[in-house]
Amino acid sequence: MKSTLIKVALVLVLLGMGNQAFAQSETDKIYLGIGIGFDYGGIGGKIEYLPEEHIGLFGGVGYDLLSAGWNVGVTYKILPEKNVSPNLMVLYGYNGVFKGADNYTAHYNMTSYGWTVGVNVDVLTGISGNKLSVGLFLPFRSGKFMDNYDAVKDDPNVELKNELIPVGFSLGYNIGL
Repeated sequence: MKSTLIKVALVLVLLGMGNQAFAQSETDKIYLGIGIGFDYGGIGGKIEYLPEEHIGLFGGVGYDLLSAGWNVGVTYKILPEKNVSPNLMVLYGYNGVFKGADNYTAHYNMTSYGWTVGVNVDVLTGISGNKLSVGLFLPFRSGKFMDNYDAVKDDPNVELKNELIPVGFSLGYNIGL
């Protein structure tokens, strides 16, 4: 746990170095969003702060189908002045979950925390700067999580109904404040 907190603190420090003054200016924006996907902590919410038009810093908290999920990250807005902007993202936090379907498989329950990279597209809806966001992510899941997943697959008493997919998706609606 201490290692995870150190990594999160390091990410936040590195993100903060991109903009030395966090005082709001005329170009600062804040979004509150609700959605599904890694950047929303699973099924949950996200807050995003844009200290300048190309950079977004965000945190998401939600339910990952097993427990509380969270992520922090940075977004690079490629075309922030357009109604449709593709974005590059890097985040750290929840990026995989296994939840058994019964009491026998419950001992395999596990959430993976690690780095994830991705792309998303923000589409301005025309309502007070609100936006719809759709994303595609490539998670780098922990070795412990992948070993656990392999154990599930190798267990002859478990019928795996869903395979672990190598990518993640997100969909959310974000309100500009």
